[in-house]
Amino acid sequence: MRRPAFFALFLAACLPLAAQVPADAAGDAAWARRSEGRQGDRAAPGPINEAIAAYERAVKEQPDNLEAYGKLLRALHYKGDYAVLTKEGKQQVFGRGRDVVEAALDRIARRIGGTAGRKKLDDLPPPQVAKLAKGIPEAPHIFLWGAIHWGLWGDVYGRMAAARQGVGEKIRRYGEVAVALDERFEKAGGHRLLGRLHTLAPKIPFVTGWVDRDAAVTHLRRAVALAPDDLYNQVYLADALLQHHSEKAAEAKEILRRVVQKKPDPARVVEDERALAEARQLLGGR
Repeated sequence: MRRPAFFALFLAACLPLAAQVPADAAGDAAWARRSEGRQGDRAAPGPINEAIAAYERAVKEQPDNLEAYGKLLRALHYKGDYAVLTKEGKQQVFGRGRDVVEAALDRIARRIGGTAGRKKLDDLPPPQVAKLAKGIPEAPHIFLWGAIHWGLWGDVYGRMAAARQGVGEKIRRYGEVAVALDERFEKAGGHRLLGRLHTLAPKIPFVTGWVDRDAAVTHLRRAVALAPDDLYNQVYLADALLQHHSEKAAEAKEILRRVVQKKPDPARVVEDERALAEARQLLGGR
């Protein structure tokens, strides 16, 4: 029996809706495939570009969805660090990340302080900011990835120039908020970030007087204690010891020897391949 015309029209109208995948879910699926087509520690651009496009759509469709901002920042970081080769390309990716960070922080600020929220967010000490943001589950994502993007943006534009523009202070501030919110998040990512910052940031009088090489080691030892399976925690600790505590070179070399014996985690193979390459380079030079 022939179906009524209205049924065919109804079915045609429903099919696109049934086939449509929510932006967040599409991004998550692409993110899970981010290592497909990789060559060593270099990611193929296809899957991560797909993830970014989906998360960008999610942010556009739901501008107050902080989870989408956090996932977009994570994906942009992956692209900039592992899939982009040129300085100009990295500047573009991390520049976009910086813009996403600030947009997300504006939304957090409105939640915790109303119309005067952003000034309040920027003026309060990090522990107080963390106390106010405790009720926002996405806050650790935004502050940690925010610090990372500002750091990488500053890195591709030049550390000395970034230091003079106060980028290091912003990284330190966001990192300290992230640690105060959840020091275990992203395998002790806040401690790893702050340890790396205090390892690498140039000490410029009256500009970055807060840089503390001992604090670098303290943060990185804490990161290793909280997440000993993260290869970067160990590589960065060894690097900090080699750069600033030559009397602990033997300990650093032993850490690196243990690292290079490990196999990459299949869930984060590109990231771990890069960490292993850095460990081999540090060990090979000594």
